[in-house]
Amino acid sequence: MSRADRYLEREVIAALSGVLLVMLIVVFGGLLTDVLNKIARGKIPAPLLFSQIGLRIPDALTLLLPLASLLGVLLAYGRLYRDSEMSVLAAAGYSSLRTLRPLLRMGMVLVAVQIGLAFFIAPAGRAIAHDMVESMQRSVAVAGLTSGRFVELPGGAGVLYVARVSTDMREVEELMLVRERDAGRLVLTARRGVIEVNPITEDILLRLEAGERVDGRPGEPGYRRIRFETADIAIPKQPLDTGDDPIQSQSTRDLLNADSIEASSELTRRLAQPIVLAMLLLLAPIMAQGAPRQPRYDKLVVAILLYVTYANLVELARIWAVAGKIPALLGTWWVHAVFAAVVIIAWGRELLAWHRGRLLLRQVEAQP
Repeated sequence: MSRADRYLEREVIAALSGVLLVMLIVVFGGLLTDVLNKIARGKIPAPLLFSQIGLRIPDALTLLLPLASLLGVLLAYGRLYRDSEMSVLAAAGYSSLRTLRPLLRMGMVLVAVQIGLAFFIAPAGRAIAHDMVESMQRSVAVAGLTSGRFVELPGGAGVLYVARVSTDMREVEELMLVRERDAGRLVLTARRGVIEVNPITEDILLRLEAGERVDGRPGEPGYRRIRFETADIAIPKQPLDTGDDPIQSQSTRDLLNADSIEASSELTRRLAQPIVLAMLLLLAPIMAQGAPRQPRYDKLVVAILLYVTYANLVELARIWAVAGKIPALLGTWWVHAVFAAVVIIAWGRELLAWHRGRLLLRQVEAQP
């Protein structure tokens, strides 16, 4: 590896690290918002906030790494073109094709990382996150139960409010349960309550103590107000629904053994991610070319639009294949083929221009 190769490699690594760090900070905010939203809706228990975010980061990296690699090369190579360093390298015989050499070495590492993320790490993270939520919901009777807030119970069982919840989330104090019924509204209040779970059927029972029941509307027939010492309220078991596609949590081995179009579609989605990364890295040096004193960030918007278009076309083609609108064998390969043709044409024009420039230079040098 020549000194120029090592120099280009260091520039790309520095730019890639900075872009990836900024993107991770932005994505962390998005993941935090999404998990908090699911906690508020009772789909994820509150104690699992940070663990759920951490387990979702590998899945986010599979989307960030291709875009971060493209932007990193554009920033690094664009600066070299803007500061005329690429012109110096070209005058020393460093062709455009040789600028691709350090990217090929880095690209093999990045593609290997992307394969590991897409096929193994991200699905394992999703599976672990799903198991943690399922385990927590088995131990916590009502997901989302928190002191001082209203919780919508599953199965239309009503809305529950508790002033204080014990640390094991089994005992509550100063609670109110409101149910809407055809005959009117049922309101239950109690000073204390105990949540019991049947270990076999996992049915949830809310045992109230020292409370009052108000049934119906005041002034209408059937209105009742009853005080009680103890009362039992059955709460339907909340089904586990984190809002994620369960097939994305399956391991690659299980998908390979499964004989379904959904499994094939998920494998196609995972395979497309390293291919997108490789294609973008091959095209990045061509996109980074520019004149001296050219604005540094003018091509970043084009790069982001290119990535969004490419990724969305791949996902759209996958959905079409699942829906039967295009042949399953065609899948997403036609999108990759079109993009590969664009890469080949771009590099063909670049190499042809380089060859013509070398011939013109030789003719000038041969003149007396």
